[in-house]
Amino acid sequence: MPFSERIKERLREAGISIKIDWIRGRGYIDWFSPAIWLILGIKGSGKSALIEALALRFEKIIDLFASRDNENLCWLRDSSPIDDAILVIGDNCDIDCSWPTVHVSELQLSHITDHEITLTCDGFYSSQDARFRGVSKIINQLWARRGFDYPIYIGIREASSFLYSRIKQEGVNMKVAKADFIYQMREMRHLGYTMGVDTIRWTSVDKEMRDLADYLIIKRMGRNGLPKDIRYFYRYGSVPSISLMSPDRFMVQSAWPIGIGSSGLPSFHKEKGVDLMGELGLFPEFGEELKESTSQQVGDAQHMEIIKLYHSGTSMANIANKVHRSTYTIHSHIKKHNDEIANHGYCPICQKGNGDMFDAPVIVA
Repeated sequence: MPFSERIKERLREAGISIKIDWIRGRGYIDWFSPAIWLILGIKGSGKSALIEALALRFEKIIDLFASRDNENLCWLRDSSPIDDAILVIGDNCDIDCSWPTVHVSELQLSHITDHEITLTCDGFYSSQDARFRGVSKIINQLWARRGFDYPIYIGIREASSFLYSRIKQEGVNMKVAKADFIYQMREMRHLGYTMGVDTIRWTSVDKEMRDLADYLIIKRMGRNGLPKDIRYFYRYGSVPSISLMSPDRFMVQSAWPIGIGSSGLPSFHKEKGVDLMGELGLFPEFGEELKESTSQQVGDAQHMEIIKLYHSGTSMANIANKVHRSTYTIHSHIKKHNDEIANHGYCPICQKGNGDMFDAPVIVA
């Protein structure tokens, strides 16, 4: 299956060409089968640039994890070959911009499949905890995919960020979060997702996670050198050459074959010290942070979901099944919404979350 003309155009615009010379075995990169790319390297070794270069070879991209400087917003620059992006923002966030936005609690899989790239970043959330919870909600939506014609690429710029997001959302410990990550990595390929995961420390990802990688990428390792269990790479590259590898170079292992590769810096990549939020004119405004749902309590986002579903004609029984609450709870929240509007002219919860129904009552059948 040849690359689409759109992907070829992207690569030309970004000035990107990934080249690999196989030095052990006859290697092959299957871009059209879901896979896991695990990228290891120190800070400044070019991991993020490679995450972006890999992403350009896929029809649809999800870039969820980035550093606190919002580096993944580089996709929105004029020099980026991506024309169609959607921004996933916190439920208490509002941004006046030219790109479409969706609050994280309202995100559906169709938002992802209808756009070239789906982006979220630290600047779209009022706190770090809210960001981790938001990312976890986005990942939960990915399970809705059934069947696929092409893989969707998920960029995870630091593996530990994924783990922290699961801890914040699910209230689990690190051991359970890692088990969840392993399960996600194993199952995502069956749903048609390719994952590009980078990490600074080899031990940040458990051995079982590492064993699931279809392609292992080694970038510059610095003075620490390679971990003990992959020092066999030194047979094909000297200690100094791997420790001091330039950011455009890497070593790759695909099953048994090993190669030496190169990939240039994407034309739109973020430069050090640049404020991308300011450059792009993104100035988010935040309301009061929304209350999260628990097993005993309906959170603000779930309240808005109940109201929206009932307004669209969904029965209370079906809503109860969807959100895993009792029909009494559904009825009480609809009544609460209507009472607030009758008494004050608006529903404080829906207003806080920028809900469309904040001043509109719903009719109880």
